[in-house]
Amino acid sequence: MSGSRCYLELNKENFRHNVRGLQAILPEETGIIGVIKADYYGHGDIETAEIMAEEGVSDFCVAALNEAVKLREEGLKGSLLILGYTERKDWLKAHQHNCILTLASYEQLRDMSDFARENGIVLDIEVKVDTGMHRIGVDPEITDEQLDEIYSDAGLRVIGTYSHLCRADSFDEKDIEYTHQQKEIFDSFLKRVRDRGLDCGRRHLCASSGILNYPEFVYDFVRPGFMLLGFTVGEVHERYQRKPVLAWYSRIEMIKTVETGEGLSYGHIYHCDKPQRIATVSVGYGDGYPRRLSNSGYVVINGKKAPIRGRICMDQMMVDVTDIDCRREDLVTLIGEGCSADQLAQMSGTIVDEIVCDINGRVERIYK
Repeated sequence: MSGSRCYLELNKENFRHNVRGLQAILPEETGIIGVIKADYYGHGDIETAEIMAEEGVSDFCVAALNEAVKLREEGLKGSLLILGYTERKDWLKAHQHNCILTLASYEQLRDMSDFARENGIVLDIEVKVDTGMHRIGVDPEITDEQLDEIYSDAGLRVIGTYSHLCRADSFDEKDIEYTHQQKEIFDSFLKRVRDRGLDCGRRHLCASSGILNYPEFVYDFVRPGFMLLGFTVGEVHERYQRKPVLAWYSRIEMIKTVETGEGLSYGHIYHCDKPQRIATVSVGYGDGYPRRLSNSGYVVINGKKAPIRGRICMDQMMVDVTDIDCRREDLVTLIGEGCSADQLAQMSGTIVDEIVCDINGRVERIYK
């Protein structure tokens, strides 16, 4: 067990189980593009990519060029798609690191074409189609001539065409209807490309919730991210048992008795209504623990819930252990048995994605 003040425990075998389970429910011809952006939501991008590679996954994507460069320098092989917008000044660097750029709009095309010609290179791109999320992407109603420009430009090599579902994590009838509309728009765009004798490359539409709720939408590839970590990904059909990969632990630093009427932490927003045993725990918002749980959340110590008392500090917080048999250096569960990431997110009024992405780099990662 780690001696550090605050650490994540990441279960490699649970992650491997989740990858294999996904492969088992996909058509044999459908590949996986592992979404390992944001250090794979704090789980370790290169560590998880290596496990996926061992299981036959050779395609990955990230959000930004700096993530891609880091992974290449750490030895990541296979295709690497940058999902977000990449500025012109970074295109040569992306090319040098064998990255695939996203064409975010038709207006970006001419600039990319000129850049490729000026530098004597061919840029690998994937065409993002805006089917209704209205974040980035090519307008699906562009002219046939504009389609020809995108898919025939000598300076660009189209590796694939993709889009993203924005309401696939809901069983609401209107959301289901909208998701089907997005697929229809995507299919129509692909048909126009094919009808003009052009190659749209690999096709992919579904991220985690789309994979689980719309198995008929999988195309050539799928883009699983959060689902492989075992977390809830909205309202979905659980098509196989996924296991949690992450647990978050800390330690008790000290225990003291605080008398009736005494206040705790900054601002004394909590006052003891009776003598209470208060434990100071080695975690705070400086580690990524949600400060908005001040005076409202709980942790688990020796199998029992310990309510958070007072304001959460940058490096520490205090919890009520009056009815818990515990001592200094005992383990404190922040995410794990008795307090799942879903429960922590619900208490915080947010989504699990934000909770785990906020756990920062000073929190030690231990792979078991």
